[in-house]
Amino acid sequence: MKYNSIIKVAVAVMAVCGLMLTSCGKPEDKTRDVFNVSVKSPKVGSGKGQQFVSVKCSGSWTLALVADEGEVDWAELSVTSGQGDKNNVVLKYEVNATESTRSLKIVLDNGSRWTECAFEQAATEKHPDDDPDDGSGSGSGQGSMDLTKTGWLELPAMDDPALGYYSHSFQMGGKTYRNYSFGWSQKDRVALWVAYPLCKFYTNGSAGRTNAWALDPLLGEDSAAPFGGYAGSYARGHQIPSADRQCCYDANAQTFYGTNMTPQLNDHNEGIWADLEGKVRGWANTSDTTYVVTGVTVSASSKKEEDSYGNSVTIPDAYFKAILKYSKSSTLGTWNAAAFYLEHRAYSGNITKSHSMSIDELEEITGIDFFVNLPAKVGEEQAAKLEAADPASSSAWW
Repeated sequence: MKYNSIIKVAVAVMAVCGLMLTSCGKPEDKTRDVFNVSVKSPKVGSGKGQQFVSVKCSGSWTLALVADEGEVDWAELSVTSGQGDKNNVVLKYEVNATESTRSLKIVLDNGSRWTECAFEQAATEKHPDDDPDDGSGSGSGQGSMDLTKTGWLELPAMDDPALGYYSHSFQMGGKTYRNYSFGWSQKDRVALWVAYPLCKFYTNGSAGRTNAWALDPLLGEDSAAPFGGYAGSYARGHQIPSADRQCCYDANAQTFYGTNMTPQLNDHNEGIWADLEGKVRGWANTSDTTYVVTGVTVSASSKKEEDSYGNSVTIPDAYFKAILKYSKSSTLGTWNAAAFYLEHRAYSGNITKSHSMSIDELEEITGIDFFVNLPAKVGEEQAAKLEAADPASSSAWW
């Protein structure tokens, strides 16, 4: 072999070895210094709410909220500085009652570098088939809702300091729609009421039963844990039924949050209660919009059950529904109201008019003031007549 050929081979071998040394040396530890900030849901509905922010940083850090418009006066962080990883920083945000989407950035800074994540809150949208409702107000949120802003006809009074008030919304077709609101008793780990609008928009669809059992993201582990169900003969009883939210996957999946569940006797859940749920859907599908408050009473109950995390959950002593139906063109009256109160036990037979009562009667039993925004729509006198009316004698229901 000629010398120049030997030299070329040697150079080629050294080049290959060099590449091997470069590529086969000790790999860089890419997890050594993770530096990141993220929010659980970067896009939310128009309502007041809160959710967790996660910080990944090996040293000390600060957090700040910034927006193109300047000062952020509609959101705040529970923590703005810390050391090391932290997964429970809370971002709280107010109702977006405007018709414009708003956004901010959560900026993480460790003194030598920074990173950020985006957060966007949708504008308020009016949903279809809801003529008497202005649609403004709260979406996913916590804290006392401002009834002067919401105007949602399904909402009862929210003046019990022992309850937390929340609402869920979902997006479909580029618009935000409210799903349901609820009054949460942390002591009992059940919602004492769940309020929602109901019409063909919500029930027509093919979402099916998603079985997307989950902790409510608004409460985290303070929510009831619905994963494995309850022991004994108790079902995971929906307050807003899965069948009432068929318009899209997200709307249905939210009905499987632990905050929408109660420990309900199988015979009650699959019997008279299921029959009442079906009747309510039928009434809603022949109206423009029906407003429903489903709830439970727990004051006379000393019975407890455990959820799948071992938390104590109060077993309701009774279930109820308050219903307000709006039909623009009905010959039976534009507005009609009815209520039902059922002890938590097995019943023989289905729902009949004998189980019904006026809204006033249900208010007397539960201590809840239903449909507090109705007088603003129809006047005090008409609202009082509607709430005092006996549904058993009305052909609007039977």
